[in-house]
Amino acid sequence: MNALMGSRCARVVGLVALAVSVLSAGCYGPYRVSPDESPGAGGLAPTQRDRDAGRVGVAPDFDLNRYRIMTVAKLPVVDPAVKGGDERALATTMSTFLQSEMVRRLRESALFTRVVNLSETGDEPADDVALRLEGEITRFDEGSQTLRLIFGVYGGGAARVQVETHLVDVRSGRVVLVTADRRQATMGIWGGASMDHIRDALDDIARDLARFLVRLSKGQAPSS
Repeated sequence: MNALMGSRCARVVGLVALAVSVLSAGCYGPYRVSPDESPGAGGLAPTQRDRDAGRVGVAPDFDLNRYRIMTVAKLPVVDPAVKGGDERALATTMSTFLQSEMVRRLRESALFTRVVNLSETGDEPADDVALRLEGEITRFDEGSQTLRLIFGVYGGGAARVQVETHLVDVRSGRVVLVTADRRQATMGIWGGASMDHIRDALDDIARDLARFLVRLSKGQAPSS
């Protein structure tokens, strides 16, 4: 009996140790993975790796410091795997959330005198030195909480999102920057709720895009 109890205790200790090692390795919640290939926009493709924004493409003559106004359009979910019903409703909610987070993070960056949410006002500033942030959520996969609970340590049941953005010079309509950033989550408490994982991933993407723009404003090139 004592031997059996000892064996069970050893098994539990082993599982706890495994969980701790996974969490300490940074796999708890969303983390970056290589994005699917992106066509980019306006002749620019996101081919350069960056530690904040995933992959980026920057027009050679783009000077972010020229611009004092940023407008942010809605970033819809265009993943064809997303069907109707609850899945489509969640996708719509997360699209609105991402737009709001982009606005919030860009305001916090203090890069611009104004950051405008175009879903709150249809009046885009007629300014020669304004940028517009556009984009799409090209991958939106809730994964499976049950599979994450059982096989998450091996990558099972992953929740995945990919966001592709581009900055447009409002006056000329020219695309001056493109990005592609993908996150996934396989671990969380009881596998983690899919909605929480996706929301956290989108928030991280918005935060890190703002970080990249801050670095770019200081003359730092994309870097992994």
